[in-house]
Amino acid sequence: MADRAYQLLRKATIRWRGTSLQPYFWLLAGAISVSLLQWPNWIPPALLSVILLALFLDRNWRISSTEICRRLDSHFTALQDSSALLEQAPEHLSPLAQLQRQRTATALQQLLDSGALKNFRPAWHRSAVINAAGACLGLLLAAAFTGLPERKASSAAGARTDAVPPSAIAVVEAVTEIRPPAYTKLPVLTQSLEVHAPEQSSVTWRITLNRPTDSLAMLAAKTRFDFTATEPLPSRHWQLTRTMAASDFYQLSARLGAEETLLPEIHNIEIQSDRPPEFSFSLPRDNILVADNSALPRLQVDVTVRDDFQVAGTKLLITLASGDGENVRFRNDTIALEPVRAEGDATRYHFTLPLDRYTVEPGDELYWFLQARDNREPEPNLSKSQHFIVRWPQEEIFGLSDAEGMAIKVLPEYFRSQRQLIIDTEALIAERQQLSEAEFRKRSQSLAYEQNLLRMRYGRFLGEEDSEQEHSDGDAAHGDDHEAHGDAHESHEEHEEGHPPSPQQFGDASGVVAAAGHQHDSSEHATLFDPQTKELLRSALNAMWSSHRELSVIDPQASLPHQHRALRYIKEVQQASRIYLQRVGFEPPPLDEERRLSGEREDVKPPPLSAQRSAPEREQLEQLLHQVRAGDTLDSDGVEALLSLTQVREQPQLKLELSKNLRLYQQRTNCSDCRRQLSALLYQLLPAPQALPSLPRERAAAGSFDHWLRQQNGGRE
Repeated sequence: MADRAYQLLRKATIRWRGTSLQPYFWLLAGAISVSLLQWPNWIPPALLSVILLALFLDRNWRISSTEICRRLDSHFTALQDSSALLEQAPEHLSPLAQLQRQRTATALQQLLDSGALKNFRPAWHRSAVINAAGACLGLLLAAAFTGLPERKASSAAGARTDAVPPSAIAVVEAVTEIRPPAYTKLPVLTQSLEVHAPEQSSVTWRITLNRPTDSLAMLAAKTRFDFTATEPLPSRHWQLTRTMAASDFYQLSARLGAEETLLPEIHNIEIQSDRPPEFSFSLPRDNILVADNSALPRLQVDVTVRDDFQVAGTKLLITLASGDGENVRFRNDTIALEPVRAEGDATRYHFTLPLDRYTVEPGDELYWFLQARDNREPEPNLSKSQHFIVRWPQEEIFGLSDAEGMAIKVLPEYFRSQRQLIIDTEALIAERQQLSEAEFRKRSQSLAYEQNLLRMRYGRFLGEEDSEQEHSDGDAAHGDDHEAHGDAHESHEEHEEGHPPSPQQFGDASGVVAAAGHQHDSSEHATLFDPQTKELLRSALNAMWSSHRELSVIDPQASLPHQHRALRYIKEVQQASRIYLQRVGFEPPPLDEERRLSGEREDVKPPPLSAQRSAPEREQLEQLLHQVRAGDTLDSDGVEALLSLTQVREQPQLKLELSKNLRLYQQRTNCSDCRRQLSALLYQLLPAPQALPSLPRERAAAGSFDHWLRQQNGGRE
């Protein structure tokens, strides 16, 4: 009895859920029938999406058994609100509940036998079903009002066009077979009239027309290609094979007798170029490594080279620069690398830079980079990585030549006086036993003054200014330098005291500078030195200050380390911008004295000169833009001048799109969309207008007639 009661409840549940899904099956059948008619391609997916959404939002078909019992009790009073007892096992119920469960099962069986459960179902007009039906009807009405476009039946083997009138020539079937280059290892592709292919692919068009024609031609952007008939003329089946190296577009032209028909559709050929390899370095992390002179560094390199097809090989190129001055020697080496792993388009290399094969000295530099090539045919793509530098610093550099060809000097020549101070300090220390205490103190203080003076000269390059008090003791010895500097400040002070600042005008740069004050007061804006050079100069100033302090307290021995440190910083600045230049001499070919001035000059004419001014680029584009907007016919010279513009030549994709829109505009004179698209392209090509030069505006002095007249006009010009 227990199993029978549960089975009765399950039958009622299945009946409820089945009747809940019936409206959606009807809507789905209607959507399938609509897809068989000539409706737009987007109608079937849209209808299916609406039905699935309504089915997801409707909870009647996934109702729980407890809710089923509640609905049974509300529909049928014979169940005495006891349907929930059918879900429970009888052994867990009391004797009275078991008796009531048996009565409920008997009543449910009577309802099934009498057919009363046929009406036990959700309402047909519930919100989910009504909304789905309304949405489907709205989509069909929207498609009907916008027109029923002809559907295109396509397949993997080809593309068939729509039916056309018998008198017009049209493409019935078009199959394009694309054979990528062998090195790509790509399969043969089959497409329609729109072509997407890799670079250097062999593309074969097989076209079937609705009527036999005498010839069929492909009108590309610049060239005309004739098809070959696969049957006796006149023929409906034509074939053409091209090897595509760049993107293009084309239009078909058929000839029957003396009449030539140009098919209106323009089709694109998009070619994917073979990109060069790309490098991704994991090690080293820095481009510049400063090595220790005591031992060779062990530099690990970990790099991954990626290519769109396959990496054919990678080389390590090393250049060692040795020596200094004009006696710089270079040694170039090329080493082929072996990959540690190659998976698909990625090849990984891990190696140690072979520094042990070179004999290096302090001051030498080693430059290295990687060069990879792919498997492109007939010529591979070559790609170079970023450059890395290994430097062995030179501890002391004295007396660099003024004709140094391999070092860029960024400091004036009088910075070398630091070396003379070192020599004089060492001489003072060596002669200390022979000098008196007063003479030793005098020479030490003199060196301190020279060191301080040199430090102040360095400070000028970092925005520091010399005070007149610091220069008062040295006017006799260094009068020229201080007079020049003092005159500059005096003239500046006289300008500030004697002449009141003129009113600042818009665009007057001098007024802005005068209002801002001295720009060289700030070390960040004083010079054009890079931050690394400024840091080295600050270090040199600090070392000179320490040297000046030790010399002032008559301790030249303690000042020597600071002086050497300052000199090292100066030489590091001079060596910081060392570059590699290949010295190649020019050797002109020998002249044949017998043939000199013996040529025929009858046909040599000067170039023709024209008094007409050639219109600049903006004027040409504006003239073409006005013609296009007015719907006028464009002359061939204007079109050629447009396609020969620099910005058009440098962008092949833009040139291709512009040529395509120009052809559409010339063929369809009454097409408003063609004019609008061409106008938009021409407007994008317009360069920014150049501002015309103008004289600065000068205000009339107070009391003049112009000033009085301007006041009478209310301040207006």
